[in-house]
Amino acid sequence: MSKRLRYQRHDPHSDLENYISYYWYMENDEQEVQEFPDLLIPDGYPEIIFILEGAYSKRSLVAESQQTIVKNSSVIGIQLKSLLVKRVGKVRLLGIKFKPMGFYHLFEEKGVGAVDKTLTLKDFGMPFLSALEGALKQAGTPEKALTVLNRELLARSMNSAYASKKILVQTCIDVLLQAKGNCTLDDLSDHAQKGKRQLQRYFKECIGISPKQFSKLIRFKSVYKKEVLSDTSLGHFFDHGYFDQSHFIKEFRTNLGVTPSHVSSEKFKKQNEIAKKSSRS
Repeated sequence: MSKRLRYQRHDPHSDLENYISYYWYMENDEQEVQEFPDLLIPDGYPEIIFILEGAYSKRSLVAESQQTIVKNSSVIGIQLKSLLVKRVGKVRLLGIKFKPMGFYHLFEEKGVGAVDKTLTLKDFGMPFLSALEGALKQAGTPEKALTVLNRELLARSMNSAYASKKILVQTCIDVLLQAKGNCTLDDLSDHAQKGKRQLQRYFKECIGISPKQFSKLIRFKSVYKKEVLSDTSLGHFFDHGYFDQSHFIKEFRTNLGVTPSHVSSEKFKKQNEIAKKSSRS
């Protein structure tokens, strides 16, 4: 991690822990040069990134020429594809990493509609977020900005109730997280004592993707944290529910852009510095 790059994580107010995983703050100076882009893999957690200063570029792993410059604060729904992102000059970014059901609890159908999209605050259609952005830019320090976030989101969280459907989906998500994604729809149906079609419908309505899709994201994130970021052996694919080595390598390449044999390269390590910093998620 460059000494000219400041990256911090902060816990939300205790009354927001059911909705928000963490806040993060990133700032660099004018002289900081990012040699390699950061690799961001899907993890099932939606996000809002407030751009307080500067911009960043993003592109997919496979479409190197299709680079997009992001200059506006954005809502990022549950992502399904890995991205490479790079700071453009001096930046100050403040992010909210939401829990899947917390995102739905706060934004309902608009949150579901953001799956696999990056939407400006205006396009997302929740005017209070634009007002919040203005308050954050005026806060002055990261600490004051976090106070603003907690205050505004606490007020927002009190305006909707957790209906029985939300509770059921949250219970299923907890099961999938505990199993690190290695759980079949049949097992989930038995645990919830609900039919598979009903579970699939509830997941689509509440987080925008199916239980199977969510399981897949959680499973690979578990592999990434346990075996890639910790620099351990990558030979335990059966422990994560993969059928065979070729299945594992295919998904590995899809999410990370390289095969397991390349994770020790300097380029790959540089692309994962921020991920290591965020590995509590």
